[in-house]
Amino acid sequence: SSGGGTGPISATIKEWQISLSSTTHSAGPITFNIANNGDKEHEFVVRKTDKTADALPLNADGEVSEDAPELTEVGDPSEVAEIKSGSTDRTLTVTLQPGHYVIFCNLHVEELLHYQKGMHVDLTVN
Repeated sequence: SSGGGTGPISATIKEWQISLSSTTHSAGPITFNIANNGDKEHEFVVRKTDKTADALPLNADGEVSEDAPELTEVGDPSEVAEIKSGSTDRTLTVTLQPGHYVIFCNLHVEELLHYQKGMHVDLTVN
């Protein structure tokens, strides 16, 4: 028995949050349809980790340390960069194994650290 959805997940990003139409999904290929409803450019990074979305390891600059041993790449590509304000046509398809994932924006523009402002969400894959 598997829990969670099987279709695409709608992802909405804006200042300072990431919302998913579902935070659980069945293992296998998952397509995220990404809309940026905010005023700023954002990115959409997916990593497998045992850590909760608000507890990812940070580097000295306060950004998520994407290469930390606690975070696992989920494939190539595993992120979408430069998602312009107002865009609704960006997608990311990744094949995910059962486990816990975090989706976050890791942009650091001037003094704004998007991750630390709250742009992260947990995803469970069954």
